[in-house]
Amino acid sequence: MFSLTAFLVLLLLLGLTNGFILSPSTPSISTRMNLFGPQQAAIGRRSTRLSLFGPKQALAIERRKDEKKFEQTINGLMKKNKLSRAAAEKRYGEFLLDPDGFALRAGQKAQKEAGYKNWEDAAIGRSKNPEETAARINKFKKDSQFKALGVIAVFSAVLIGASMNHKTYTLTGIKDSPTTNPYLEFKMKQQEEELLKQKGL
Repeated sequence: MFSLTAFLVLLLLLGLTNGFILSPSTPSISTRMNLFGPQQAAIGRRSTRLSLFGPKQALAIERRKDEKKFEQTINGLMKKNKLSRAAAEKRYGEFLLDPDGFALRAGQKAQKEAGYKNWEDAAIGRSKNPEETAARINKFKKDSQFKALGVIAVFSAVLIGASMNHKTYTLTGIKDSPTTNPYLEFKMKQQEEELLKQKGL
């Protein structure tokens, strides 16, 4: 018989494989929990933090570092994207503040403008051989799920085996788990003593 803890961990792990976390196409937990979508979640996060350091400050620091390079970058943005100077500076400041987020937002915007639902559709639609790309994506998803299930199965087997052998794995080593509940034994002993006292023995 395995312990309640092992059973609960097993249930939790099985719940995780049910497309909640391990599916690559599912949105992140923070996106799911926001009722208004990912853009509103990002806006909400931005508005709650202190605005001590923003795009304007990042832009000012970059300008002080190397003014020639800064001017070249701004002029390049103005020519390439046909932006005004203020718009180019704003865009460059947003990039300097959060390069990864800037790239992700730009990618999402480009996907929406092209009419793609998600990254999978975009990758398939932009590839030279859509069937091959779709097959590779599906293979990757299946392989990832099988690997995850394998890890969960091994972890669950170790937990169940440990609980069946009454062993507890800790950072300091393997210890024997008590086969009975010491608190329950103490309470039962107290009750027996009270019964004996009541009977006058």
